[in-house]
Amino acid sequence: MGFRIYKGSAGKTRVRVVSAGISMEEDGLDFVLSQALDIAETEESLNEMNLTQTFNVCKEDSKDVPNFSLLEEFEIGGNIKLENTLRFGPPLSEDDIDTIKQSFESKNTRKNTNWSMTTFQEWRKHRMEITGAFIPDLVEMNDIEMNEWMTRFVLEARRKDGAPYPPRSLYQLCVGLLRFNREKGNDSNFLDEKNLNFMGFRRALSAKMSELTAQGIGTVKKQAEPVSEKEEKILWEKNVLGNSTSKSLLYSVFFYNCKLFGLRGVDEHRNLSIGQFELHDMNDGERPYIVFRGRSSKTYKGGLNQRNVSPKTIKHIFTDMDLYNVYKEYMRLTTINDDDPNGVFYRRALEGKKFSKQCIGINKLSTLMKSICEEGGLEGNFSNHSGKRTCATALYQAGIEEQEIMNRTGHRSVDSVRQYKRPSDDMITEISSVLEPKRTKTSAACTITTPVCASVDGDTSASGAVFTHCTFNFTGL
Repeated sequence: MGFRIYKGSAGKTRVRVVSAGISMEEDGLDFVLSQALDIAETEESLNEMNLTQTFNVCKEDSKDVPNFSLLEEFEIGGNIKLENTLRFGPPLSEDDIDTIKQSFESKNTRKNTNWSMTTFQEWRKHRMEITGAFIPDLVEMNDIEMNEWMTRFVLEARRKDGAPYPPRSLYQLCVGLLRFNREKGNDSNFLDEKNLNFMGFRRALSAKMSELTAQGIGTVKKQAEPVSEKEEKILWEKNVLGNSTSKSLLYSVFFYNCKLFGLRGVDEHRNLSIGQFELHDMNDGERPYIVFRGRSSKTYKGGLNQRNVSPKTIKHIFTDMDLYNVYKEYMRLTTINDDDPNGVFYRRALEGKKFSKQCIGINKLSTLMKSICEEGGLEGNFSNHSGKRTCATALYQAGIEEQEIMNRTGHRSVDSVRQYKRPSDDMITEISSVLEPKRTKTSAACTITTPVCASVDGDTSASGAVFTHCTFNFTGL
């Protein structure tokens, strides 16, 4: 019979007892030693002997005595070889765990939460100074207190310049406070319509939002504009897009990554790697194509709630060989000295047709679409969001079904994708003409101008009279 002490998962000390081909393993030492004693008594038939016979059988031998000092060495960090050292990661601290939890949280979500809580705390401090009434911390309020103070907050909150918040911003303040409450373990949901404890708060919020809307506050929403087909042609004609320089190559792949694959804002572009794109040349008469394999994005994080959702995978078949050549040349030039499949996709453009190993900075990347449109002389409100809006708008104007549009843009709901679609001027003109009145225009009065002659000789059938704006009706012919 033998003992084996080693370190198991989660840093637990484990003991393995091996006897007569039987291996036993357990976390608790007391249990293991008790089981070992039972096995020894059975093997040596000690349970059938008296005490004297037992001592005669169990004569102490140095090689039979386990080295219990191993346990002490193990616990104080002695040099004992651990099994399966590559199977598990190192022990994590509480800070490490918090960092992992927050690593995939949207930065805008975190900003909204911090902004909401800062605004509430500033209002709370201001109100207590003026009225002298004590307002508890939000997470410490019960439902009755939260209903009262949240009602007063949404009715009294103002921007730093004293102007009222737009209705949407007021609602986002409440969403941020609700998120903060949940993070701190307070599960009171004051936005839940089924929770009657907060009916007074919700009525006050709805009334305030309706009042602001009636005043015209927040009714005009500033949004990024899509790039029209005509404007896109201008960018090609001015060589802003194309393959004439490394800069035009960079602009082109960025613009069409937005339009072909529905990439948004900055985050999806910043995390792009070369390995996410597979370029396939023309083969057996088939057109060349590119496959894009998405990873984490705003609408797909791969967490518990998206176990049955797959990341975006898009196959785009090229019908424009110029665009195919742009992608082919860019990917060739950026991988000449770096064939790492996890290397960054967007590289800093150099003079001529060369690219640095360095990636584009976040500030440059966040204004790339604006720079493209400015260099092309386009007028309008263009930002990186214009790319994804261009994708949705182009497909919508072509009559593509919403489900296929959602597959490209990555939207999870119809309402979300509809916010990105814009009708063309031709569509608006057609709609306008349909709605306008269909009246028959009234003709001007008929006038006859007859030349005045001193005398008329001969046949006067061709008198030279001129008829203007007349309608002739011939009957009985």
